[in-house]
Amino acid sequence: MKTIQITLISFFILAFAKAYTAQAQQEFKAKATYIAFTKFDLPEDSTMTKKAESDPIVKAMMEQLKKGSKQEYTLEFTRTESSYDKVKQLATPSKPTNGISISFSASGGVGSTIYKNIEENSYIKQGNIMGKDFVIIDELPTYEWKLLSETKKIGQYTCFKAIYVPIEEEVEEEIEDDTDDEVNASITSMVVEADPTITAWYTPDIPVSNGPGEYHGLPGLIVEVQQQETTILLKEIVLNPDEKLDLKKPRSGKKINQEDFDSLQKKKSDEMMKNRGSGNGSFRVISIGG
Repeated sequence: MKTIQITLISFFILAFAKAYTAQAQQEFKAKATYIAFTKFDLPEDSTMTKKAESDPIVKAMMEQLKKGSKQEYTLEFTRTESSYDKVKQLATPSKPTNGISISFSASGGVGSTIYKNIEENSYIKQGNIMGKDFVIIDELPTYEWKLLSETKKIGQYTCFKAIYVPIEEEVEEEIEDDTDDEVNASITSMVVEADPTITAWYTPDIPVSNGPGEYHGLPGLIVEVQQQETTILLKEIVLNPDEKLDLKKPRSGKKINQEDFDSLQKKKSDEMMKNRGSGNGSFRVISIGG
């Protein structure tokens, strides 16, 4: 049985290679619309529930995480380049209460405007920290996909399953005698212990090694992908549309690489956490995901 599965996968990889070569001989472009769903299932915790009754930030955090978000994105792409951007707000964010602002970001660069160059293995992504814009320039992440023989129909396309298990880096945690930090850590721990496995469904019918957000690297367009609490699903696609594509590159802000941006974001988030409760109208932005 395993030999049959390997042969089947090899067949589609070969078919992908042939189709990709044929496609390279002619101009190809497409415009796809994806829906990204992010929702956190928080376990019932009597300690946190009681804390929420007296602490507005804990209550706001728990309510927003349970509510989740739903966003619509457009992926415009050729066989080597793509531009991914949010096109419509489908969920209204919670209104700030007592100077508190709650937000979270999804995994896989889903919430960002991102330009990818598959041929050059690079991306340019828009970032923002406390109202300051950044242009993040870096190499595309490497996904060592495991191709499986399992299939399912998504719309009109036959899709194959692939999985990737990220190698998690150990992070040293600083322990401080601060109740608010303990509360934030407790809530965060509830939503980051999900299975890290990334599950993708791709179709060789569209032989382009690309997908939504930062996802890429499969022998066909990624039609659906799930990472932790976020699921992204193709809503519709137009192959070779008449209009010209807008493969825009983020340009507004200071240039920075991904590692430095993540470090700066964490630093500013920690600073805001320490300033919370000072009575000066400060707010706390909580970002979860990548």
